[in-house]
Amino acid sequence: MRRLNILIVDDHPLVRVGLRTALQAAFPGVLVEECAALAEARARLLAGPLDALILDLALSDSSGAETYLALQHLCPGLPVIIMTGTDPRDLLALPAFEGAAGVLWKADGPEAILSVLAELMSCEAETLDGTSRPVLTARERDILVLCARGLQNKVIGRSLGISENTVRAHLASVFKRFGLAHRGEVRDFLERARIG
Repeated sequence: MRRLNILIVDDHPLVRVGLRTALQAAFPGVLVEECAALAEARARLLAGPLDALILDLALSDSSGAETYLALQHLCPGLPVIIMTGTDPRDLLALPAFEGAAGVLWKADGPEAILSVLAELMSCEAETLDGTSRPVLTARERDILVLCARGLQNKVIGRSLGISENTVRAHLASVFKRFGLAHRGEVRDFLERARIG
């Protein structure tokens, strides 16, 4: 895997240290930079390109959607993984966060972030019909296949080595992107997408 350059934006030093350690273990050679406030993050984004940004919405100088939108405005194409202390479904339902690469519960720990980053950096994403429509990542495909088999989120999480909350966040994201209303539509969706 190519050398990654990732920025962590969080005002808690222990969170930054924990994430940096996990990232360096998972992606050898990764360059991890840190900022504790929105003003610092803005300055860093203006200084040069990044591969991804891991963002806590509650900073000392900004909070909520304003934090995300301010950074997205500076670098519209930059993948942003949002960390939240509340249920990710609350944020996934808000239009302001539609462009986020992931909205994850802090309680899920670094493995959820590592999973999303691995998917972002892989070449395994597939489209439904080869056009520019939204893509499914490898992790999303795995979750949908198990969901279509009728497995509960807890069982899906155990079988994939991720938490139930991570499964829930992935499903909510896919349902929103592809206009699925409930789990009963997953099997037909997969058949149309020729997956599973």
